[in-house]
Amino acid sequence: MKTNLAKQVLPVAVFALGIAGAFTTHAMTERSKTAAPIRGYIKLNSEATSCEEHDMCSTTNNGTICRVGLVPSGAQLFGKNSANECKVPVYKP
Repeated sequence: MKTNLAKQVLPVAVFALGIAGAFTTHAMTERSKTAAPIRGYIKLNSEATSCEEHDMCSTTNNGTICRVGLVPSGAQLFGKNSANECKVPVYKP
């Protein structure tokens, strides 16, 4: 009787453990996709070679541009590219 019960319960337990592992892995992957905050800069000239550091922003496009003071009326902030120019669009965190 014990072996019959073990033969029926063991596959169900293994299946449940596999499902739990899949959900845990998926949640960890989604959490790692969130971008780390980056510094936003104001352009001080039209070439974007001179910039002033301001608020923290995000590189994740959520549709809301990052602005000074994180308010809609503030000046637009930018991230720096590899040439150290303030040309990369950044978004509200």
